[in-house]
Amino acid sequence: MQKTWIVPIGFLVVSSLSCSLFNNVIQSSSLGSSSSSSGQIIYQDNFDDQGSGWEIGSYDHGQVGYQSGRYIVTSDGNGATMWGVANQLLSDVDIEVDTAQVTAPSNDNNDYGVMCRAQDNGDGYYLLISGDGNYSILLGNGDSYDPLVDWQESSAIHTGNAANHLRAVCNGSSFDLYVNGQHLASAEDDTFSSGDLALTATSYESDGTEIHFDNLTVRQP
Repeated sequence: MQKTWIVPIGFLVVSSLSCSLFNNVIQSSSLGSSSSSSGQIIYQDNFDDQGSGWEIGSYDHGQVGYQSGRYIVTSDGNGATMWGVANQLLSDVDIEVDTAQVTAPSNDNNDYGVMCRAQDNGDGYYLLISGDGNYSILLGNGDSYDPLVDWQESSAIHTGNAANHLRAVCNGSSFDLYVNGQHLASAEDDTFSSGDLALTATSYESDGTEIHFDNLTVRQP
């Protein structure tokens, strides 16, 4: 998978998603008890209420916002990283969310997922998967994205225009990424101790990518 990082730009209005994608993630993902947290729920959103506080906007390189009970992030391509924030100040979090890739370049050279401790300029921690079946944990810091876990392939990720269930744990200096009930990556870093929650997407080709998110739950780790 080829990844070329650019400085992120902060960002809706987008196309519809078939409900069958989200149904498929429930039917095809075997989520064991070890893959879900039992911690106290501190925030959740099913995106039915467009006034729930998430960022809405159309920007030079993409869009973010609500549509049909989903939160949608669109990157217009050429390495533009888009993210939409929840406008919540959080520190230690255990995040679960359903995702669906709706459009992407023909080679699925994109990424999407969750940001924790997001800063106003896009710095923070990116826990990501891609349409071609790879995953990574990145630190956005200034003008660079530093791989805490570099891109690796996993058969746990549903590729192409498909649904995936993500769990991202940010607890102190420890970070863990789970996909469809399987633990894929761990990392350590202490650069940021708090920040916003965000949902993000990037396309690395001239064609864009559109990702839908639903059923977000944030618990204490």
